Amino acid sequence: MLTTSRARRLLVLLPNGRFGGAEAHTLRVADAAAAAGMSVTLAAGPALRPALERRGHALLEAALAWRRGLPETARAAQAEAAREAIAAASPDIALLPLPWPDQGGGAMEALAEAGLPTLVVSHLAPGGDEVPAGLDSGALAAAAALRADWVAVSAPTAARLERFLDLPPGRVTTIPNGVDLPAPVDRAAARAALREGLGLPPDTPVALFLGRLDAAKGADHLPELAEAFARRTGGVIACAGTGALEEELRRAAPAGHPLRLLGPRPDPAPLLAGADLLALPSRLEGAPLAFLEAAGHRLPVAASPAALEALGEAAPGVAVLADPEDLAAMADALAACLNPEEAGPRTEAAWRLAASWDGPAMAGRYLARLRGLLLGRPGVAA
Repeated sequence: MLTTSRARRLLVLLPNGRFGGAEAHTLRVADAAAAAGMSVTLAAGPALRPALERRGHALLEAALAWRRGLPETARAAQAEAAREAIAAASPDIALLPLPWPDQGGGAMEALAEAGLPTLVVSHLAPGGDEVPAGLDSGALAAAAALRADWVAVSAPTAARLERFLDLPPGRVTTIPNGVDLPAPVDRAAARAALREGLGLPPDTPVALFLGRLDAAKGADHLPELAEAFARRTGGVIACAGTGALEEELRRAAPAGHPLRLLGPRPDPAPLLAGADLLALPSRLEGAPLAFLEAAGHRLPVAASPAALEALGEAAPGVAVLADPEDLAAMADALAACLNPEEAGPRTEAAWRLAASWDGPAMAGRYLARLRGLLLGRPGVAA
C-alpha cells in the first residue's frame, strides 16, 4: 500500500485539450493509485470532463490546456490554473503527463513553487533538432526547479526529453506501456459483424487503422494507401479515430472508396477482433499502444520503423516493416500480413511481447515511483 498514517492525496494535472492515449494511460495510473489507498483528484479543462467522469475520482475544472502562441502567455495562464488546483486539492504529490514536451511549462512552474513532489510522464517527443515552440528559458527553469521523478514511455522519448529540457543523461527513465490481454472472443462472429457494418462481402480483407487522424500518424497517406491495398487484395482500410485531417479524408474517400472512416470508437476490441491486420504508417510514436492491443488479439501488424521505434531491434521480428513514404512498399507490407507464412511467426512473437508488457505490471511500476517520491527518494521503488 502507498498509505502511511493517513490516505495520501494525489493531484493529477492534465494539460491536454483533448482525450487521447496519454490521458487514457494517466487514468490507468490514477485508478491504480486509488486502488492502493490514495485520494485522487483530476484537474483538467471542460473538454476532458466527459471522459473523466464516473471514474470515482474528485474532479476540478481548471484551464490547464496548453495554448499555442506566445510561450510566456501560455505558461502564465497554465501556471495560474495549476496554482488554483493545488490550493483546492492540498495534495501530497502530483502526477503530470506530458503529451508533448512543451505542454506543461506552467504546471511545472506552479508545482516547483509549491515544492510538491511530482511524477512527470513523457509520452511523445519529436525527432530532429528543432526545439518545441513552448520550451523557452522560463519553461526550462521551471523543469530544473521541479522536485520530480521523470519517466518516459520509451527510451527514444526519454533521450529526446532530456535533450529538450537540458536534463542530465539518464535523468529520465523508461517504463514501457502495458495492456491487458483480451478475453477470448468469437473471431468469426467479430469478422462477420465488421464486414456487415462496412457493407462488405464476408471474405473481404480489412486492414485497420487506429489513432489520431494527423500527419504524425501517417493519416494523410490513407486514401492512396487504401487504393493500393485494394489493387493488391480487393480489401479496404477501416479507419477509427478523429483528428485534424478528418474532413480532408472524408472528401478524399467518398462512398465506395476503399478507405472507410468509422469515426471515434472508444472500445477498439471488436474492430481488432474482426480485422485481418493493423496498419501503423506513423512518422512518430512514443510507445505504440495500438500495436500492443493488436498483438494481444494476435492480429498481424504492418508498420513503419518509426511506429515501432520503441521496440528497437525487436521490431522486425514482430511486424512487417515498410517506409510509410513509399506507398507501394507499405501496401505490399499490408498485403504480406494476409500471408500466414509471412505474418504468422511475427504475430506470435508480438503476442509474447504484449503478454510480457502487461498493464498491471506497468501500473505497479508507476505506483512504486509514486511511493519513492512520497518517501523523498525520486526514482527509487520503495
